[in-house]
Amino acid sequence: MTTLFDNNQQNQKKTALVKSGKRADHEGSIYFAKKRQEWVASVRVGINPKTGKPVRKYGYFKSQAEALAGLMTIKAKYAKITHIDADIITVGQWLGKWFMVYSLPKIRGNTAQSYRHILDIAVEELGGIKLDKLTDIDLQGVIFGRLKDHYRTAALFRLLMKRALRRAVKSKLIMDSPAEDLELPQKPRRRPFIRPSKEDWQRLINYPTSCLYCWKWIILTEFVTGARASEVLALRWQDFSVTTDEYGNIRSGNLHIQHALYLGQNEEKGAPRPVMLGNTKTAQGNRILPLPADFCRELMAYRKVQLERRLMTPGFDNQDFIFTMPDGSPINPGTFSSHYAFVRKKLGIKTTFHMLRHDMASRMKGTHMFDLKDIQAQLGHSSIQVTMDIYTHIDEEQNAKVSGWLAGGVNDLLGNNLPQEHRIG
Repeated sequence: MTTLFDNNQQNQKKTALVKSGKRADHEGSIYFAKKRQEWVASVRVGINPKTGKPVRKYGYFKSQAEALAGLMTIKAKYAKITHIDADIITVGQWLGKWFMVYSLPKIRGNTAQSYRHILDIAVEELGGIKLDKLTDIDLQGVIFGRLKDHYRTAALFRLLMKRALRRAVKSKLIMDSPAEDLELPQKPRRRPFIRPSKEDWQRLINYPTSCLYCWKWIILTEFVTGARASEVLALRWQDFSVTTDEYGNIRSGNLHIQHALYLGQNEEKGAPRPVMLGNTKTAQGNRILPLPADFCRELMAYRKVQLERRLMTPGFDNQDFIFTMPDGSPINPGTFSSHYAFVRKKLGIKTTFHMLRHDMASRMKGTHMFDLKDIQAQLGHSSIQVTMDIYTHIDEEQNAKVSGWLAGGVNDLLGNNLPQEHRIG
């Protein structure tokens, strides 16, 4: 059976044996080689899956006692190796094998692109090192070197190295993983949440942009859903439904968030990366969100705009996407992100698109009608902890209210003797 890893080591021929007979893997033996005039410690560590021949490790010594001690050292070193020669496999080869066999079948398309980026860095920095020679210093050097100013990339690098090398231990390629105790650079301070005002939303919605005819409705959709940008751009008309009354008036609607757009791998170096349709970032991201009637009417009006454009544009690429480029093709998430950054800076708005998503959590929280589980379901978070982290991110206004409330209590406690400008109410 062919394997990814090619073992080129050839078996050496014994010249004279003190002991003979077949031995099990890792049992080992010693013998005196007359031609070399040395004692040899020999351990069979497994079978080469490519050639079917035994793989042996040797040590050469001046005395029988040294050979016996050397035999024990060799047996200890290779005790975990059963069928692949770990000092032949490089780190790059193992990472490629691990990704294709153990990782890729279980992850989503956009996650796979992130993993590939990290593994490319690992291969560039460490790929030529033999797997059994890789040390924690090598790995830590990448984190505090190339990745020192990129905390999130460093964190993902550490995670993938742990996973890949733990699998190498389970596969009996190495005895221990050198990735278990890696440290990360200092975590940068999180950018403060800047809540968009009503006027900010209105200015974003009404910004005239010719390159994205659907701009207004993308921003509206974000306002009513709080979805990730990749999820909004992946919406198709089949994901949108409305409920009408007996007179045909729209009463409400739903959006089924079940896909996300991401950039695939370019086929040739330097070529543009294709826009791919994949699953949502998390399993919880696949969700059905309620829509108000006024938004549904807006989206139906937009559909007429798109249909008119489709009729007037030769070669319109109709793939059923709600939001498209002028020619009907899906919107590149990177292109949209850059355009949003350009618009908000031109308008003097400091709120990033991701903060627009957090604003949904802030608005839901402000109504006092929804709990954490409701907000988690709306935003499609993988866990309640992620939702709680956002809460701490947007709680500056709430902290100010608490401060005011406490100050009012102090006023009362001291008999309202504080100066008027320090009193509450």
